[in-house]
Amino acid sequence: MCSEHGEVLYLPPYRDLALRVAEVLDREYERVGRGVGYEGKAPVRAFLAPSEEAFDRLTSGRVPDWGKGCALPAYGVIVLQPFREGPGDLGTTLAHEVSHVLLHRAVGGKPLPRWFDEGVAMWYALEWGRAQSFRLALASLLGRLVPLEEVDEVLSFSSEKAELAYAESFSAVVFLLSRYGGDSVRRVTKFMREGDSFPEALSRTTGLSYDAFLEEWRSYVRRKYNIVLVLSEGPYLWVGVALLFLLVYMVKRRKAKRMEEEWEEEEGWEID
Repeated sequence: MCSEHGEVLYLPPYRDLALRVAEVLDREYERVGRGVGYEGKAPVRAFLAPSEEAFDRLTSGRVPDWGKGCALPAYGVIVLQPFREGPGDLGTTLAHEVSHVLLHRAVGGKPLPRWFDEGVAMWYALEWGRAQSFRLALASLLGRLVPLEEVDEVLSFSSEKAELAYAESFSAVVFLLSRYGGDSVRRVTKFMREGDSFPEALSRTTGLSYDAFLEEWRSYVRRKYNIVLVLSEGPYLWVGVALLFLLVYMVKRRKAKRMEEEWEEEEGWEID
């Protein structure tokens, strides 16, 4: 099935879903292309794997069991798992994988650190929620953040560690966009097309060395994702509520005690 920006390959049982995938593919191609600075028209080919065995065969078994989809950017190929995901989730995964392909093209095929690649893909797939915030805050509080430089090995991580690595990658890209401008990703890709390596392009975009940027991001995470967020999200919510009530009670009790002491002093006054 051909669309404006690509082709969807499927078996007959997935025909209706393939129509939807083709629509989403065209929409995300336009949106992501503008965001990452890709102005080309090279098509993207999406495979709807009919089974887990077919998915493993199409991806050469390189995707861990927690993976939802796969992109082969150099070939402009995406492989999806419709047998595991509903239409809504499949659309999110498709946006994520399209981002990988178009970002690769936007930098002229030059190597990117995995945290940037995954963070940009998550940004365009809108893959963020309270669970990610809580996971990042707890890791920051406990000193268990995964160094961004190690995210390159994410496919070898356990699902829990991978989820944290993805959350960190997303936050690093959000930090870049919020601190250095909404066109930061496009500037990075532009500088790379002009010949810069990723560290050089990031430095020209932010005015910082690569190491200094990573340190700024770590400081940002420590400030934004803290004990307050841990106690207001996830399983610790009611602990936070209980502590809040206890704090309010203690403040009120202390105020009442102070008023009692003032009244006792007033009763002892003598007027000449």
